[in-house]
Amino acid sequence: MSVFWHSYKAEFFKNKHSVFLWAHILMPFLLVAIMTFSRFGKLSSLGLFVIFFKMIGFAFPLLAAALCGLIAIQEKQAGDYQMMIGKLPHKTTTFLSQLCMLLTMCLGAIFSAILLFMISMKWILHVNNINYLLFFKTGGLIFLSVIFLYSLYLILAYHFNTGVCTMVGFSGVIIVALASTSQGDSIWMFLPWVWSVRFIDFIAALRFNDLSKIPLKYISYPQGGMDIGLMCMGVMTIFCVAVYIFTFHLWEGRQK
Repeated sequence: MSVFWHSYKAEFFKNKHSVFLWAHILMPFLLVAIMTFSRFGKLSSLGLFVIFFKMIGFAFPLLAAALCGLIAIQEKQAGDYQMMIGKLPHKTTTFLSQLCMLLTMCLGAIFSAILLFMISMKWILHVNNINYLLFFKTGGLIFLSVIFLYSLYLILAYHFNTGVCTMVGFSGVIIVALASTSQGDSIWMFLPWVWSVRFIDFIAALRFNDLSKIPLKYISYPQGGMDIGLMCMGVMTIFCVAVYIFTFHLWEGRQK
């Protein structure tokens, strides 16, 4: 554990002036500015809640792909991955600490955006009766839903190339756009790019009684759809992280 902790801190030290950190710092401010000073600011409290979190859900498939691709390029340029492979006795620790570093930045970005947006809602948009706990719980759920994506994108970026990683990221945005409609009602739980957007629909149904966006078969019992999605997300995320650990345990660098 101490080896992992030192490797984890080293990843932050190595990337403290990198684009990865700045992307996660700037994203909350950009998102809140759009929500506050565009026409979205005139929406109801339900509309603000749904649009805010759906914008996060739409952004992360592409943002995560771009950042994971860039971090793989950085490691290749720093010594053709030798710093990652030979730095520690167990190279899996290095790759796992890198994943955790990116996820920590992601978590910080999500909760910073939530905090800034709640301040904006309270003092600029003058929204009353803000459910602060619901915002933070939803943010935690959004974070859990992107663990799969970061793991998958790092596997693609290191084992293949940045182009493949970015292409899958762009494909994820298209998948979100299509599967967040009625076309994805029967398969959304198996599509990691759509989890966060669909979860927002179910939360809106459960907390605000807005049933307009959930599949017809769950209208009488929205919690059932939510539970199925959470179960699929949990199983698939654990499997993807296990594959991530296993593949990097055997990895010796990208073949030329």
